[in-house]
Amino acid sequence: MEYSRFLSINNAQNVQRLWGDAKFLTKSKDIPANTIGRILSDPQLSGAVVSGPTGSGRRALVEAGLGLLSEAPRLIRLNGSNFGTKVPLGVLSFLLAQLDVDSHTTRHELIHGLGKILCLENSAALVMLGRPELIDEQSSSLLAQLAVMGKIKLVVICEHVHDLPGDLFTLFRSGKLEQLRVSRMDSTQTHEFLEQELGGQVSLYSSATLCYLTNGNRGLMRKLVQSWCVNGQLVQQQGVWVLRSAELGSGHDIQSISSSLTAGMTSAERELLTILALGGPVALDRVHLSGLTGPLDGLLNRGAVKYLHESTNSVGIATPLLGLLMRSETGGELKASGRIELAQLHPDPGAAQSLAALRELKDIGRYADQLALAEKFQSHGYDPAGWQMDPQVRVGILKMHVNALTLVGRQAATLDVIAHAWKGLRLAINEAGALEPLILADQELEILSQMSLLSEDEMGNNSGIIGGTEILAESSNWMSESLHLRALAIQAKGWAAQSRQGGAMSLAGHLDDQLRAIRFNAPLVSSFGPEDVADIEQLLLHTELLAGHWKLAASRAQKLAAGSQLNPLLMAHAQTVHGILLGLANDHEGALRVLEPCLQQLGYEGDQTLRYAMESVVTYALACSGRRMEATTLMANGLSETKNTTAPLNFYTWTAEIFASLSLAELGSKDVAKARLTHFAQQIQGEGHLVFQMLTLAFAVRLGSWDSLPQLELASRRCKGFLAQNVVELAKSVSELDGPGLALALKTLAFNGHLLLAAPAHNELISLLDAKEQRKLSKALNEYKRALAPDKAPLGERQIDSAEQQPSWVRDLTKREAQIAQLAIRGKSNLEIAKFNGVSIRTVEGHLYQVYSKLQVRNRQELTALDRSSRRTVAQR
Repeated sequence: MEYSRFLSINNAQNVQRLWGDAKFLTKSKDIPANTIGRILSDPQLSGAVVSGPTGSGRRALVEAGLGLLSEAPRLIRLNGSNFGTKVPLGVLSFLLAQLDVDSHTTRHELIHGLGKILCLENSAALVMLGRPELIDEQSSSLLAQLAVMGKIKLVVICEHVHDLPGDLFTLFRSGKLEQLRVSRMDSTQTHEFLEQELGGQVSLYSSATLCYLTNGNRGLMRKLVQSWCVNGQLVQQQGVWVLRSAELGSGHDIQSISSSLTAGMTSAERELLTILALGGPVALDRVHLSGLTGPLDGLLNRGAVKYLHESTNSVGIATPLLGLLMRSETGGELKASGRIELAQLHPDPGAAQSLAALRELKDIGRYADQLALAEKFQSHGYDPAGWQMDPQVRVGILKMHVNALTLVGRQAATLDVIAHAWKGLRLAINEAGALEPLILADQELEILSQMSLLSEDEMGNNSGIIGGTEILAESSNWMSESLHLRALAIQAKGWAAQSRQGGAMSLAGHLDDQLRAIRFNAPLVSSFGPEDVADIEQLLLHTELLAGHWKLAASRAQKLAAGSQLNPLLMAHAQTVHGILLGLANDHEGALRVLEPCLQQLGYEGDQTLRYAMESVVTYALACSGRRMEATTLMANGLSETKNTTAPLNFYTWTAEIFASLSLAELGSKDVAKARLTHFAQQIQGEGHLVFQMLTLAFAVRLGSWDSLPQLELASRRCKGFLAQNVVELAKSVSELDGPGLALALKTLAFNGHLLLAAPAHNELISLLDAKEQRKLSKALNEYKRALAPDKAPLGERQIDSAEQQPSWVRDLTKREAQIAQLAIRGKSNLEIAKFNGVSIRTVEGHLYQVYSKLQVRNRQELTALDRSSRRTVAQR
């Protein structure tokens, strides 16, 4: 979609924008859409207090409620201001101008006159009052009395209820004003909002980054998206909007955002804000000792800074976008006075600035620059004197360095970087003694080292790695609960890689219980931050993947992708895992729906191992969905080549090989696929590859490689846990030609996430079952698939819009074309539409071609945007 299209959407009439916001908000907020109407019609209520942070959509939510009324009341908007606090009845000056008022006018006369203006023909007006903290007491008293008399319905927009002036707060306490609490957008709502703004599909990484940078503020989101589109950071690629970079630029739009966020700040507040942007979070005691308590209180009251989650003893900038803007405004340089204060606030100001710069580069997606800066710091920053000055900041820099190496595909180099930093730390401990901050840093490096060892080769091909993780986890000397739980998570992943899958899953369950307890007691656990939780969640996800518990892994991946940890990279990674698991669950359409946008985004960032895995899954899904030409094209572009020789074996390299082989079988090269699987099973044979060796052999047997049965049974008996037991039963049933036993084994595997092993396509195992067993298995699998999505009604039960609800474009199409177009807009694939209508996929494609031609659109995304625009017009009639 061209940017001109985006402009046409955003420069539409104001009423249309308000209607779109209203429709979105009533769908995305927990408050029912008819709440405002109920409040206005309740004679016992005088109105409502709509509270929530700025940018959460408080006003638009009220507009949404009014839009649903057949006869909306007259709406009068009043806003408090700095001027209004200094002038008696300042907020009512517009209304008082319509009265003959002088200095001798009594309060009774004012009430009577305002009542006549606001309550015409016994119909009370709706007064929407914004920024109530900035209105004078006389005005608030008059408004409260008019509301009690029933002359007006009063809706107050504020951030906190305690912002209400005296009389309005009394009215609220009396129960006459109902409170509606509105929160800022979460990541899911942000994704929906962004797709509505752009009129097309958006990568999860784009929306997650937007939500993270703006802290869920809708107003900031809209401005930032417009800037990204103008400057080319947010672009449409093959129908998907992807984020090339989150850099801000320096145009008028960015200056406008900066001005709105810093308006009214004193010079002292701006200087402290700049220090926080360039030097990162600071300890509260250092702020107080530096005499900056006053500016800090001002920034806290404005919501510009906040107490950090991981510690109640430090503060940082509340909205990452504000930090980026302050860095951009200053060019990364402090004034002389700022440098003095920075030195007072940080033990090592140079290291603090390096860490803050690394975080900025991560936030805007410049990972290569992040790596260059980390390497520059490595050359001088890990000497013993530096560790003694500020070990905590150096641990943060080292973590950033390791993550950057992973993102650019240089994972093997992480151990060298950690070893270099560790050398300086150990010397510092020898020189200064076992000081608590240094020992804490030493334990952090131990955790980071073990995580890197397991990540370099997830199977832990070296048994010494696994032994090291067990010693690590069993240690009782951990200085924080965070370190202890991360050590246990590493141990769980190590066990899953070997032959202790049952123990790994038990330990994972224990860690989940601990994380739940931490969420309930978060204020009491000062050492546990969101980054620590994200590390553990990612380790647990990989534990479930390595142990073959794909049903549990899919559930965790969905939660992480939905933003349970607001970390854009983790969310994008979890969505990729979820898409791959959908492929392994034989959900071709679901895998395509999730992975195709991920692939477009990965064109800008990400390692090639992950990309190859996704392409393999997409190729197989395309081939099985009737899009064989596209699958053949992907295969011809090099997918069929063996690429596992250099990359370390992990879930993604294993996935890539399995789906590449299955794609070959689906496209007519079954013998080649069998040979490839058996060769791959031999390559990964060894103590550290048991689960994936077993599953590789199972897929080879699935394609009819009966010679692999002895190896399959041997490998499965060496593993421990439910998956191995089921594979043993599968191998025994095939060897003994036990049809009922084989059907039960396939059913059990499918119900635990391994549906692809029981899928009928090119599955020689199914041919061993008689017709009755095949029907029973098919019925059980179909029922299980339906149970996975209980909230989704079957396609045949969905009704097409009634005539009065239909948008204008429907009139240009035949009845069948309109039906198919509406199903396509709802996200149904060509295969699903074909099954619903009892026609072939080619017939559906032909109808869609006619739809696109008649409506002058190019694809589903533009058709969806046209539908949204038309429906807004219909709704406003």
